[in-house]
Amino acid sequence: MMMTDPNIDLPGSLEEFGLSKYEARAYLTMIGKGSLAVSEIAYYANLPRTKVYQTVKKLEKKKLAVISKQKPLICSAIPPEEAFAEIVNLHDRRVRNMKKIVDSLQKINDESQRPKGSEERRYFILDANSTLEKISSLIADSRSSVTATLDPWGLRLVSQCKPSVVRALTSGVRLRMILGSQCIGNENVFQLPDGVELRTAEVVSNLIIIDSSYMVSIDSSNGKAAFFASTDSFAMLQAKNFEEVWSSASDMKYLLDMQPEVAGKAVELIRIVENGLAAKMLEYAISRLDMPAELVEVIDERCSLKISGMSASEMMDLVDSALKISCLGGLKHDRNNNIVSLQSKLDNKQILPWALVLASYFKFTGNEPRIMQQQQQQQQQEQGKSVKLMHLWLSKPLV
Repeated sequence: MMMTDPNIDLPGSLEEFGLSKYEARAYLTMIGKGSLAVSEIAYYANLPRTKVYQTVKKLEKKKLAVISKQKPLICSAIPPEEAFAEIVNLHDRRVRNMKKIVDSLQKINDESQRPKGSEERRYFILDANSTLEKISSLIADSRSSVTATLDPWGLRLVSQCKPSVVRALTSGVRLRMILGSQCIGNENVFQLPDGVELRTAEVVSNLIIIDSSYMVSIDSSNGKAAFFASTDSFAMLQAKNFEEVWSSASDMKYLLDMQPEVAGKAVELIRIVENGLAAKMLEYAISRLDMPAELVEVIDERCSLKISGMSASEMMDLVDSALKISCLGGLKHDRNNNIVSLQSKLDNKQILPWALVLASYFKFTGNEPRIMQQQQQQQQQEQGKSVKLMHLWLSKPLV
């Protein structure tokens, strides 16, 4: 018997995670009763039979359930801790960031309590409609610089301010924006005018700074914003934080040349490799420096790319795009010598996980690879950056 707190409306609570009522009831039924046939889910969850298959397919797409390939179709729920870990971690990071902002605000408030020589500093809460209007006017009237860290919500707002952005660029204002990885492949990126400098890094909040004097912090859960009009230490701290993130963020110039669908697939593969597979692969490689072909099936299970069905050309193009995004590197295929070379230009990005992923793919397709590790770093005189190289020698030519 499934024990729950009678004061908690679990189906309603799951709507906070983006589930519909039908999806919530189907998911709760599966975690309470285990693997079930589609007809059984309809019965126990009290769902219309005409809606239940569509409902479980949506749960599978959201990575909350798996459906067997054979008939009768058997559906199983992904354990809650695994299914909701990513979104919970995201909200935890947002809460930590909000706490930091509150701490900074408290310091400002404490400073303002001095009886003499003090200066009143205030911030204003804007509703969703006023937020867009305020951002647009601030950008249009900017005189020297606009910096921003944006998630998809913030990117959508700024893209709606295109006339103001164009006006600022025409006036010689420097506009720099750091976009979260969730923005890659987002059509709003392509709405931004030429001249806006774009980089990508992890982003947990929306913050726009204009002329180092005005700031707008946007809550992506409801569209409301806090507007700060001051040049105090809080503004200086946020400007300094932006510069630190900007210096280590990845350039988005490669992404803008990619089709949104290609960029989206590359980012999905990066997420799978860097968030879980990389450590396991590196640990395995210490003893063998290769990887079983089953890794391809693992990646197929964890993302929607289905790399097992890709051609060698498609797979190499995908890895090339992922390397350009994640480490400013790339992939080259030497047909004459039957060698595939992988490159990374960032010191903090390992190339070995990508070599292992590609080696596993070739092994899966019957082309036995051999990794030739080249860890020496070559200095590029123009840029002063180190380059990491690794090569795969293939037993068969690629058709």
